[in-house]
Amino acid sequence: MIPAWKLRRELVRVVKQIRSLPRRAIEPALRWNHDRTRWTRIRVEGNGPPRTDKICVLLVYQPSGVPASILTTCSYLSDKGYSVLLVANGGLRPQDRAVVAPLVWRLMERPNFGYDFGGYRDAIHHLMRDGQSPRFLILMNDSIWFPMHTGQPVIERLEASEFDVTGLFLHVPARNAVEKEMPRRPRRRKRAEHIESYVTIVPRHVFLSDPFVAFWQGYKQTSSKTLTIKRGEIGFSKALSAAGMTIGALSRRSLFLQAIVEKSDEFLEKSLRYAAYSDAEFSREGKELLESRNDPDWRQRALKHISTVVARRRFNASFCWATEQIFATSFVKKHPDMLFQLNRMRFLEAMDNGDLECNNAAAIDEMRARAERDRAAMNKDQPR
Repeated sequence: MIPAWKLRRELVRVVKQIRSLPRRAIEPALRWNHDRTRWTRIRVEGNGPPRTDKICVLLVYQPSGVPASILTTCSYLSDKGYSVLLVANGGLRPQDRAVVAPLVWRLMERPNFGYDFGGYRDAIHHLMRDGQSPRFLILMNDSIWFPMHTGQPVIERLEASEFDVTGLFLHVPARNAVEKEMPRRPRRRKRAEHIESYVTIVPRHVFLSDPFVAFWQGYKQTSSKTLTIKRGEIGFSKALSAAGMTIGALSRRSLFLQAIVEKSDEFLEKSLRYAAYSDAEFSREGKELLESRNDPDWRQRALKHISTVVARRRFNASFCWATEQIFATSFVKKHPDMLFQLNRMRFLEAMDNGDLECNNAAAIDEMRARAERDRAAMNKDQPR
């Protein structure tokens, strides 16, 4: 029987695609009108020079109020030497504006058009019009809690990256990994590997490069989430990679699999203890492994299980504790899908047991509140 959450997710996806058809027909006109009028409708507060030669564009959409974790992120970035340009899609409530403005270099409020890449585009054009050429530019959005521990040198590691463009997480579609093991359809085109757009760092030589400028000049912003991912998140990595630039991230599936085989049995056991499974068969296998810890072939079975899971599901969501130990990227996704709901619960469990160190109190409180709502929804979906 298909779980209710999967049916609900697919139904929502189909409805959104149907609803997007009329919008896609008129969006060329909407884009033209936005570009024609945007600088009269975009409000920018704070026009002084950057406090430093590093800038972070932090994109938020918070119509119900800016959560405390966003304020923590702004302070963290400032402490790391970044002048924060906070871009608010749809604007801010007056009371939120009064709290946020003192914490950032500039506050840009814009129409809610184009998701995060629409906001990134307007912010980058604003910086270019203003003659800015930051030593580092970070593009960040509020789809994650970050950082979970302010003492982790994540920003420093991004700045020191060997890649031209670097993110926290390089998305390698599961089908790509499966095809490497089962190359039965050599003609089938692989889905694009790309940096997930919630944190991306761009050094000055990339910011000033023709491919970077051309991408943002030609980017067709859209209020279709699917097209934003295709044109923006995937398109950005593809465009710069095609121009000969190197694209990478602090974490990716292949590095996780390389690292996990070197870990101790105790590490593997704890990885399974805090594993999140949205598939019943994986959940059953994980439980059986934890109950058969003393079997002579346990290690081989545990490694095979982990490899199978991450070939089909995100390693950072399925094995959050192990991911944080290996990569220390210090972020948690806010995504509503079941796997991420379970991931957040396991993350909190590991933290409460003293196995994960976190000091972002605001993010922890918000995650707990989200987990309680998720549990209530899961219990409601359980058959009676």
